[in-house]
Amino acid sequence: MSFSKSDQELQRYVDGQLSESEAATFVARMLSDTDLRQRVEAMEQAQAGFAAAADVGPSGGRIAVAPAGFTASVMAEVRRLPSREQLQQNDMVETTVRLCRRLLIAAALLLGLGLGWQSGLLSPNGSDEIEAGTQAEVEAEMQRLDDMIMKSMEAPRRGK
Repeated sequence: MSFSKSDQELQRYVDGQLSESEAATFVARMLSDTDLRQRVEAMEQAQAGFAAAADVGPSGGRIAVAPAGFTASVMAEVRRLPSREQLQQNDMVETTVRLCRRLLIAAALLLGLGLGWQSGLLSPNGSDEIEAGTQAEVEAEMQRLDDMIMKSMEAPRRGK
C-alpha cells in the first residue's frame, strides 16, 4: 500500500514530526480545507484509541491490553480441547481399527480363495480349464442336493 505525499504529511503532522514552519503551513491548509481537517480528526481519534488500549509493560515499553474477558474465553476454549491422554487413546483406537480392517480383508480374501478352490474354480491340477459335468451328472447332483434339503427340513418336524 503506497501513501501519497499529502498522506505522509498528514501522518507526520499527527505524529508531531513536522518542523514548526511545516506545521504552520499545514495548519493554514487545514483551516481552509474541511476534507483535510476531517481526515486529521479521524486520524487523531484512531491514534487516541490505540493509545488508550496501550499499557506500560515491565520493561517500560508500551503493550496492548487484551479486552475484558479475553483470557477467560480463551481458557474456556482450551478446556474444551481433548487432553493428551484422550488424543493418545484416539490414536490407539484408530490403529486398532485399521489393523482389524486389514485382518478382515485378509480373512475375506482367504475365504474367497478357499471357496474358489473347493468349488473347483481354482483347478488343483494347475490347468486353467474349468471342468464341466455332463447334463446327466448335473441333474443327478441337483436331485441329491434337493433330497438332502428335504430330509433336513423333515428332521425337525419328526422331533416335535
